[in-house]
Amino acid sequence: MMRKVLTLPLAAAGCTALALLGAQNALAMEGGVSPFPAGSTSEYIAAMPPIAGLFAVQQTSYTSSEQLNDAHGDKLPVPFKMTARSTTTRLLASWGTQLAGASLYSQLVLPLVSLDLSVAGHAGSDKGLSNVTVSPLIARWGLSPESNVTAGLDIALRSGSYRADRMANVAVGYTSWQPILAYRYKQSEGLDVGISNRLLLNQRNGDTGYRSGNAYVGEFTLGWNSERWKVGAVGSYVNQFSDDRLGGTSVGNRMRSFAIGPSIAYNAGPFMVNVNYQRGLYAANTSKSNAIWVNVAIPLWARPGL
Repeated sequence: MMRKVLTLPLAAAGCTALALLGAQNALAMEGGVSPFPAGSTSEYIAAMPPIAGLFAVQQTSYTSSEQLNDAHGDKLPVPFKMTARSTTTRLLASWGTQLAGASLYSQLVLPLVSLDLSVAGHAGSDKGLSNVTVSPLIARWGLSPESNVTAGLDIALRSGSYRADRMANVAVGYTSWQPILAYRYKQSEGLDVGISNRLLLNQRNGDTGYRSGNAYVGEFTLGWNSERWKVGAVGSYVNQFSDDRLGGTSVGNRMRSFAIGPSIAYNAGPFMVNVNYQRGLYAANTSKSNAIWVNVAIPLWARPGL
Protein backbone atom coordinates (compact mmCIF):
# COMPACT_ATOMS: atom_id res chain seq x y z
CA MET A 1 0.00 0.00 0.00
CA MET A 2 1.42 3.20 -1.11
CA ARG A 3 0.38 6.68 -1.41
CA LYS A 4 0.84 10.11 -2.59
CA VAL A 5 3.29 12.45 -3.87
CA LEU A 6 2.29 15.10 -6.32
CA THR A 7 1.04 14.05 -9.71
CA LEU A 8 -0.29 15.86 -12.76
CA PRO A 9 -0.18 19.44 -11.49
CA LEU A 10 -1.72 22.26 -13.57
CA ALA A 11 -3.33 25.67 -13.12
CA ALA A 12 -4.32 28.23 -15.72
CA ALA A 13 -4.81 31.41 -13.73
CA GLY A 14 -3.43 34.47 -15.48
CA CYS A 15 -3.05 32.85 -18.92
CA THR A 16 -4.34 34.23 -22.20
CA ALA A 17 -8.00 33.58 -23.07
CA LEU A 18 -7.14 30.77 -25.48
CA ALA A 19 -4.74 29.08 -23.09
CA LEU A 20 -7.16 29.46 -20.20
CA LEU A 21 -9.99 27.85 -22.15
CA GLY A 22 -7.82 24.92 -23.25
CA ALA A 23 -6.30 24.35 -19.83
CA GLN A 24 -9.61 24.55 -17.95
CA ASN A 25 -11.14 21.98 -20.29
CA ALA A 26 -8.25 19.65 -19.50
CA LEU A 27 -8.28 20.04 -15.72
CA ALA A 28 -9.33 16.91 -13.85
CA MET A 29 -9.35 17.14 -10.07
CA GLU A 30 -8.84 20.59 -8.65
CA GLY A 31 -5.71 22.32 -9.92
CA GLY A 32 -4.78 19.16 -11.79
CA VAL A 33 -3.38 17.65 -8.56
CA SER A 34 -4.33 14.09 -7.58
CA PRO A 35 -4.29 13.01 -3.91
CA PHE A 36 -2.46 9.84 -5.00
CA PRO A 37 0.28 9.42 -7.65
CA ALA A 38 -0.69 6.41 -9.73
CA GLY A 39 2.29 4.12 -10.22
CA SER A 40 4.02 4.91 -6.94
CA THR A 41 3.25 1.52 -5.36
CA SER A 42 5.17 -0.30 -8.12
CA GLU A 43 7.18 -3.17 -6.58
CA TYR A 44 5.44 -2.93 -3.18
CA ILE A 45 1.95 -4.09 -4.11
CA ALA A 46 0.73 -6.32 -1.24
CA ALA A 47 4.35 -6.59 -0.08
CA MET A 48 4.05 -6.85 3.70
CA PRO A 49 6.85 -8.18 5.95
CA PRO A 50 5.97 -11.50 7.63
CA ILE A 51 7.67 -10.57 10.93
CA ALA A 52 6.90 -7.98 13.60
CA GLY A 53 8.87 -4.74 13.50
CA LEU A 54 9.24 -1.32 11.97
CA PHE A 55 10.16 -1.01 8.30
CA ALA A 56 10.88 1.89 5.95
CA VAL A 57 10.67 2.49 2.22
CA GLN A 58 12.51 5.56 0.95
CA GLN A 59 11.24 6.72 -2.45
CA THR A 60 12.76 9.30 -4.78
CA SER A 61 11.03 10.25 -8.02
CA TYR A 62 11.32 12.64 -10.94
CA THR A 63 8.22 13.35 -13.04
CA SER A 64 8.08 15.48 -16.18
CA SER A 65 5.51 16.47 -18.78
CA GLU A 66 5.32 18.76 -21.80
CA GLN A 67 1.89 17.73 -23.07
CA LEU A 68 -1.60 18.55 -21.89
CA ASN A 69 -4.45 16.49 -23.37
CA ASP A 70 -8.16 17.20 -23.82
CA ALA A 71 -11.12 14.93 -22.98
CA HIS A 72 -10.51 12.88 -26.14
CA GLY A 73 -6.84 12.25 -25.39
CA ASP A 74 -5.61 14.73 -28.02
CA LYS A 75 -2.82 17.22 -27.34
CA LEU A 76 -4.00 20.76 -26.65
CA PRO A 77 -2.27 23.74 -28.35
CA VAL A 78 -1.25 25.12 -24.95
CA PRO A 79 2.47 25.60 -24.13
CA PHE A 80 2.91 23.50 -21.02
CA LYS A 81 5.82 22.19 -18.96
CA MET A 82 5.94 20.54 -15.57
CA THR A 83 8.69 18.93 -13.49
CA ALA A 84 8.28 17.49 -10.01
CA ARG A 85 10.89 15.98 -7.71
CA SER A 86 9.86 14.08 -4.60
CA THR A 87 11.38 12.36 -1.60
CA THR A 88 8.91 10.23 0.30
CA THR A 89 9.42 8.27 3.51
CA ARG A 90 7.01 5.41 4.16
CA LEU A 91 7.03 3.91 7.69
CA LEU A 92 5.28 0.57 8.12
CA ALA A 93 4.63 -1.03 11.51
CA SER A 94 4.06 -4.79 11.55
CA TRP A 95 2.27 -5.58 14.81
CA GLY A 96 2.96 -9.30 14.96
CA THR A 97 -0.67 -9.99 15.86
CA GLN A 98 -3.59 -11.46 13.95
CA LEU A 99 -7.30 -10.75 13.63
CA ALA A 100 -9.69 -13.05 11.76
CA GLY A 101 -6.68 -14.88 10.33
CA ALA A 102 -5.05 -11.69 9.03
CA SER A 103 -1.70 -10.14 10.01
CA LEU A 104 -2.07 -6.48 11.01
CA TYR A 105 -0.08 -3.40 10.00
CA SER A 106 -0.21 0.41 10.18
CA GLN A 107 1.46 3.02 8.00
CA LEU A 108 2.61 6.66 7.92
CA VAL A 109 3.76 8.38 4.71
CA LEU A 110 5.64 11.70 4.63
CA PRO A 111 6.20 13.24 1.16
CA LEU A 112 8.40 16.24 0.36
CA VAL A 113 7.88 17.65 -3.14
CA SER A 114 9.43 20.35 -5.32
CA LEU A 115 7.33 21.51 -8.29
CA ASP A 116 8.01 23.79 -11.26
CA LEU A 117 5.14 24.61 -13.60
CA SER A 118 4.73 26.72 -16.75
CA VAL A 119 1.47 27.24 -18.66
CA ALA A 120 1.39 29.49 -21.75
CA GLY A 121 4.43 31.41 -20.50
CA HIS A 122 3.11 31.89 -16.96
CA ALA A 123 5.28 30.13 -14.39
CA GLY A 124 4.82 29.04 -10.80
CA SER A 125 6.57 26.81 -8.29
CA ASP A 126 6.08 25.27 -4.88
CA LYS A 127 8.23 23.29 -2.49
CA GLY A 128 7.34 21.63 0.78
CA LEU A 129 5.34 18.94 2.54
CA SER A 130 2.59 17.34 0.50
CA ASN A 131 -0.44 15.68 2.07
CA VAL A 132 0.51 13.28 4.86
CA THR A 133 -1.10 9.85 4.52
CA VAL A 134 -1.97 7.50 7.38
CA SER A 135 -3.19 3.90 7.21
CA PRO A 136 -4.64 3.04 10.65
CA LEU A 137 -5.11 -0.64 9.89
CA ILE A 138 -3.95 -2.88 7.04
CA ALA A 139 -4.83 -6.58 6.98
CA ARG A 140 -2.96 -9.32 5.09
CA TRP A 141 -4.36 -12.81 4.52
CA GLY A 142 -1.95 -15.50 3.39
CA LEU A 143 -3.73 -17.72 0.84
CA SER A 144 -0.70 -19.95 0.26
CA PRO A 145 3.08 -19.71 0.75
CA GLU A 146 3.21 -17.83 -2.56
CA SER A 147 0.08 -15.65 -2.55
CA ASN A 148 -1.76 -13.18 -0.34
CA VAL A 149 -4.60 -10.65 -0.30
CA THR A 150 -4.16 -7.28 1.40
CA ALA A 151 -6.91 -4.80 2.33
CA GLY A 152 -6.77 -1.46 4.07
CA LEU A 153 -7.59 2.22 4.10
CA ASP A 154 -5.23 5.06 3.24
CA ILE A 155 -6.28 8.52 4.42
CA ALA A 156 -4.59 11.39 2.60
CA LEU A 157 -5.04 14.19 5.11
CA ARG A 158 -5.71 17.84 4.41
CA SER A 159 -2.21 18.89 5.37
CA GLY A 160 0.98 20.15 3.81
CA SER A 161 1.76 23.45 2.12
CA TYR A 162 -1.51 23.96 0.18
CA ARG A 163 -2.64 27.53 -0.53
CA ALA A 164 -5.76 28.30 -2.54
CA ASP A 165 -4.31 31.51 -4.05
CA ARG A 166 -1.17 29.86 -5.47
CA MET A 167 -0.77 28.80 -9.11
CA ALA A 168 1.25 25.66 -8.27
CA ASN A 169 0.64 23.44 -5.25
CA VAL A 170 2.37 20.28 -4.05
CA ALA A 171 -0.64 19.40 -1.86
CA VAL A 172 -4.42 19.31 -2.17
CA GLY A 173 -6.77 21.28 0.09
CA TYR A 174 -9.00 18.39 1.11
CA THR A 175 -8.99 14.91 2.64
CA SER A 176 -9.16 11.83 0.41
CA TRP A 177 -10.39 8.45 1.70
CA GLN A 178 -8.77 5.59 -0.21
CA PRO A 179 -9.89 1.97 0.38
CA ILE A 180 -7.51 -0.57 -1.17
CA LEU A 181 -7.67 -4.25 -2.11
CA ALA A 182 -4.51 -5.89 -3.49
CA TYR A 183 -3.37 -9.36 -4.54
CA ARG A 184 0.17 -10.75 -4.96
CA TYR A 185 1.44 -14.05 -6.31
CA LYS A 186 5.21 -14.37 -5.88
CA GLN A 187 7.48 -17.34 -6.48
CA SER A 188 10.98 -17.07 -5.00
CA GLU A 189 12.28 -18.40 -8.31
CA GLY A 190 9.80 -17.66 -11.07
CA LEU A 191 6.65 -15.66 -11.72
CA ASP A 192 5.84 -12.55 -9.69
CA VAL A 193 2.57 -10.70 -10.37
CA GLY A 194 0.52 -8.25 -8.33
CA ILE A 195 -2.42 -5.89 -8.74
CA SER A 196 -3.68 -3.13 -6.46
CA ASN A 197 -7.20 -1.67 -6.67
CA ARG A 198 -7.71 1.73 -5.05
CA LEU A 199 -10.64 4.16 -4.85
CA LEU A 200 -10.08 7.89 -4.41
CA LEU A 201 -13.09 9.22 -2.48
CA ASN A 202 -12.30 12.93 -2.45
CA GLN A 203 -13.87 15.42 -0.06
CA ARG A 204 -14.85 19.03 -0.71
CA ASN A 205 -12.21 21.76 -0.52
CA GLY A 206 -13.57 24.16 2.11
CA ASP A 207 -11.39 27.03 0.86
CA THR A 208 -12.64 26.99 -2.74
CA GLY A 209 -15.95 25.08 -2.70
CA TYR A 210 -14.51 22.70 -5.33
CA ARG A 211 -14.97 18.93 -5.06
CA SER A 212 -12.70 16.77 -7.16
CA GLY A 213 -14.35 13.72 -8.71
CA ASN A 214 -13.89 10.21 -7.37
CA ALA A 215 -11.62 7.82 -9.23
CA TYR A 216 -10.40 4.24 -9.56
CA VAL A 217 -6.65 3.59 -9.61
CA GLY A 218 -5.31 0.21 -10.72
CA GLU A 219 -1.59 -0.52 -10.32
CA PHE A 220 0.26 -3.64 -11.40
CA THR A 221 3.63 -5.36 -11.31
CA LEU A 222 4.67 -8.30 -13.46
CA GLY A 223 8.08 -9.94 -13.57
CA TRP A 224 10.35 -12.91 -13.01
CA ASN A 225 12.46 -13.64 -9.91
CA SER A 226 15.88 -15.23 -10.38
CA GLU A 227 18.10 -15.56 -7.32
CA ARG A 228 18.38 -12.01 -5.93
CA TRP A 229 17.10 -10.24 -9.05
CA LYS A 230 13.70 -9.45 -10.45
CA VAL A 231 13.09 -7.97 -13.90
CA GLY A 232 9.73 -7.02 -15.32
CA ALA A 233 7.30 -4.14 -15.70
CA VAL A 234 5.14 -1.88 -13.55
CA GLY A 235 2.35 0.52 -14.44
CA SER A 236 -0.97 2.10 -13.61
CA TYR A 237 -4.44 2.90 -14.94
CA VAL A 238 -6.64 5.77 -13.70
CA ASN A 239 -10.35 6.26 -14.45
CA GLN A 240 -12.19 9.16 -12.80
CA PHE A 241 -15.80 7.97 -12.63
CA SER A 242 -17.55 11.06 -11.25
CA ASP A 243 -17.49 14.70 -12.32
CA ASP A 244 -15.64 17.50 -10.62
CA ARG A 245 -18.13 19.88 -8.96
CA LEU A 246 -17.98 23.56 -8.06
CA GLY A 247 -20.55 24.91 -5.63
CA GLY A 248 -22.62 21.75 -6.18
CA THR A 249 -22.67 22.17 -9.97
CA SER A 250 -21.00 19.61 -12.24
CA VAL A 251 -18.07 20.87 -14.33
CA GLY A 252 -17.19 17.48 -15.89
CA ASN A 253 -13.43 17.09 -16.40
CA ARG A 254 -13.14 13.33 -15.87
CA MET A 255 -9.53 12.14 -16.00
CA ARG A 256 -8.14 8.95 -17.52
CA SER A 257 -4.54 7.79 -17.90
CA PHE A 258 -2.39 4.74 -18.54
CA ALA A 259 1.36 4.31 -17.97
CA ILE A 260 3.75 1.36 -18.08
CA GLY A 261 7.49 0.76 -18.11
CA PRO A 262 10.41 -1.49 -17.16
CA SER A 263 11.38 -2.33 -13.60
CA ILE A 264 14.39 -4.00 -11.99
CA ALA A 265 14.85 -4.98 -8.34
CA TYR A 266 17.73 -6.38 -6.32
CA ASN A 267 17.38 -8.07 -2.94
CA ALA A 268 20.59 -7.47 -1.01
CA GLY A 269 19.32 -9.18 2.15
CA PRO A 270 19.37 -6.29 4.66
CA PHE A 271 17.75 -4.01 2.08
CA MET A 272 16.09 -4.11 -1.33
CA VAL A 273 16.51 -1.63 -4.20
CA ASN A 274 14.03 -1.07 -7.04
CA VAL A 275 14.36 1.24 -10.04
CA ASN A 276 11.53 1.69 -12.54
CA TYR A 277 10.56 4.00 -15.38
CA GLN A 278 6.91 4.58 -16.26
CA ARG A 279 5.99 6.20 -19.57
CA GLY A 280 2.60 7.80 -20.07
CA LEU A 281 0.96 6.17 -23.08
CA TYR A 282 -2.50 7.72 -22.77
CA ALA A 283 -3.99 10.71 -20.97
CA ALA A 284 -7.35 12.52 -21.12
CA ASN A 285 -8.21 15.71 -19.23
CA THR A 286 -4.72 15.74 -17.76
CA SER A 287 -1.06 15.87 -18.72
CA LYS A 288 0.77 12.95 -20.31
CA SER A 289 3.76 12.48 -18.02
CA ASN A 290 6.76 10.20 -17.54
CA ALA A 291 8.29 9.24 -14.19
CA ILE A 292 11.37 7.49 -12.84
CA TRP A 293 11.35 5.98 -9.35
CA VAL A 294 14.23 4.83 -7.13
CA ASN A 295 13.03 2.90 -4.06
CA VAL A 296 14.99 1.46 -1.13
CA ALA A 297 13.33 -0.77 1.49
CA ILE A 298 15.06 -1.41 4.82
CA PRO A 299 14.11 -2.87 8.22
CA LEU A 300 14.54 -0.37 11.07
CA TRP A 301 13.76 -2.79 13.88
CA ALA A 302 12.55 -6.37 14.14
CA ARG A 303 11.18 -8.03 17.26
CA PRO A 304 13.87 -10.28 18.76
CA GLY A 305 13.23 -13.98 18.43
CA LEU A 306 10.88 -13.65 15.46
